[in-house]
Amino acid sequence: MSLASHANVYNTCLHILRQRGFALRLDYGSEGEEPYESPLWIAAKDGFVFKADNPIELLGLSVIFEFVKPLKDEPYWWSVDGPDIWAELRGDSHGHADNMNKP
Repeated sequence: MSLASHANVYNTCLHILRQRGFALRLDYGSEGEEPYESPLWIAAKDGFVFKADNPIELLGLSVIFEFVKPLKDEPYWWSVDGPDIWAELRGDSHGHADNMNKP
């Protein structure tokens, strides 16, 4: 079975975030400004604030936070050392689905 990024997954992401202790809210733009076309999704926990275009992205940012476990908000706290996997995937896959089953 597959799972894709779609609005029908939003509520599940929000449930997971809330169960993990994140405070959630939407931001439609500041007073006096043009309202955003779509809201900014915001989650906060332990003094860290995460902003995304949708709850799926928001959940992804929260996973980075929980994986890294930063002690304080400092520049690039989210960075993980290691090889450039993004470049590796761009060079190897060329978007072919048959590469999904390779280790």
